[in-house]
Amino acid sequence: MGVAADHPIAVKIGLDVLESGGNAFDAAIAVSAALSVLQPQSGGLGGDAFMLFLREGEVKAYASNGRSFSGFDPERFIEEKPKRGPLTATVPGLAALWEKVSEELTSFPLGDLLQPSISLAQNGFYASYMLSSASISAEKELSRYRWTQYYRGIMPGDIVRNTEMARTLKIISQRGPRDFYEGKLAEEVLEQLRQQGVEAEEEDLKKHHAEEVRTLKLEVEGKELYEFPPSTHGATTLHLISALHELGLDRMQFADPNRIDEWREPIRIAYEFRDNFIGDPEFMNVDLGKMLRYSDIRGLSAGSSRGGGGSDTTFFIVSDGENLVGFIQSLFNPFGSGLIIGGFPLQNRGLGFATRKGIPNSPAPRKRPLHTLSILGINEEKAKRIIGCVGGDVRPQLHLRAYENIYVYNMKDHAALISPRFIFTSYTGEQVVEVEEPLPMPESRKYRALRVPLYGTHGYLHLAKIDERGVLSLASDPRTEGIAVAL
Repeated sequence: MGVAADHPIAVKIGLDVLESGGNAFDAAIAVSAALSVLQPQSGGLGGDAFMLFLREGEVKAYASNGRSFSGFDPERFIEEKPKRGPLTATVPGLAALWEKVSEELTSFPLGDLLQPSISLAQNGFYASYMLSSASISAEKELSRYRWTQYYRGIMPGDIVRNTEMARTLKIISQRGPRDFYEGKLAEEVLEQLRQQGVEAEEEDLKKHHAEEVRTLKLEVEGKELYEFPPSTHGATTLHLISALHELGLDRMQFADPNRIDEWREPIRIAYEFRDNFIGDPEFMNVDLGKMLRYSDIRGLSAGSSRGGGGSDTTFFIVSDGENLVGFIQSLFNPFGSGLIIGGFPLQNRGLGFATRKGIPNSPAPRKRPLHTLSILGINEEKAKRIIGCVGGDVRPQLHLRAYENIYVYNMKDHAALISPRFIFTSYTGEQVVEVEEPLPMPESRKYRALRVPLYGTHGYLHLAKIDERGVLSLASDPRTEGIAVAL
């Protein structure tokens, strides 16, 4: 059994559940709630969430990503291009995923799983560097919103308490997560939304439910790869891994100075396909299940029209020895929209919409924007593995780099995470790539290359593997404050 997560206290809470006889899904809810309190900049009851799990002979995925509100004005969104505030808010999904998981998969009462997080919120905890850094960085953008009453000016080591957050968690522990969407708590949430400028209706909350979704599946090099379907960009991960093998990029040396040059075009094509063809599945007109290889999309890219790229998420892995669970939750940008509901920051996931009409991801009321959250599951012949990360728009590239390091360069899991990497942070138009030391800098003038220190690129990963003996291995990225512990 084991847990890998972005905060040591959350890892400890998850391990306590496992050692008390809980299964991986019990621990997942407990860790999710703990991270919601400890890292409010990254996820929580104001954000969305996804879960993927593998066990013998089975792969399942659950998605809980909310739609835009009924009163959302797409014309105003396109014209103003807001980064924060009520126009960027969407219906939060995390509570609904807790509901789905607790109804179908857990063995402990929900109240028991939420109690450690209620205590953290009520009694306080020491602020981490990451929380403090997010608080200081967000102040200029969020000073006009309710956020300032809760999260302004947090310094490392400050004791952070949030009694309103504790109250919300306690209500959910007593009445169940559905009360967040249709109950007394939902009435409070709706009132708070309207007070802060969100044109929300009762039905917006009431109609939201987490769903079991059919994963995208790609067979490559004797492995089965699984990713989330739209409206996530899980397909982009599969397109890039496919390109790795189709284009012979798996034959290049790790430190080859031409490696970055060779990746420029496939990354551009994969992201342009995403931006033009992927969105809310109810509005898509392509059969993505038949277009998971790079060769399927190579001639279809046509420019990009995305909005802003998200940058704050938290991903964790839990295993009880039988189940391997990846769980990801997010607000999109640090602290999301700047609005607060029940003590929790509300996501600005509406920024996932494009800023033009006529494509599947065009903005509209009651519609799901393109989502950057996804998780990569892998079934090998004698093992199963999960790869996931914080990364926003660059998440598919981070999944690719971990996959490449493990399966092409034969690195152990920990080495795959500590190795230097390059990431295209602007992948269409004028492309920009960040190159960590000591990788060689490219000489090409077709794009802009920026030198960054080792571990200086955005995003961080957690990896887990269960082999044929049932032995669990976990790894956590040194770019985060998290840890991985297997018992």
